[in-house]
Amino acid sequence: MIEEGFVRMYAHDFAALAARAEGGSDVEALVRKRIDEARSHAALMDARKGEGHLPAVADRVAHEAEREDVRFVRAGQDVPGALARRKEFLLQIVDLLRSPPVAAGRISIAVRG
Repeated sequence: MIEEGFVRMYAHDFAALAARAEGGSDVEALVRKRIDEARSHAALMDARKGEGHLPAVADRVAHEAEREDVRFVRAGQDVPGALARRKEFLLQIVDLLRSPPVAAGRISIAVRG
């Protein structure tokens, strides 16, 4: 059985990183680290609680990417643009979570604006 707390924790962390990226912070190293942690933690959870933890995180992050809640946008920002960049960032995370691990330095998750 997939642990909801596990899924919620990683989805929240990736959403928080999207907000930091939108604010101008360089989060690429943090994202790479968190994806690696999610992979290893998911393997442990799968062994103890049942299969499917990493795909569940990817699904939740994809769901989060589709949300169009303006509370994710700072006052005075271009709301449609900020939501589109957030969605693009989170969908890149989903792609990384669903793909096999890659060597360090080979991924890029820049927010384009």
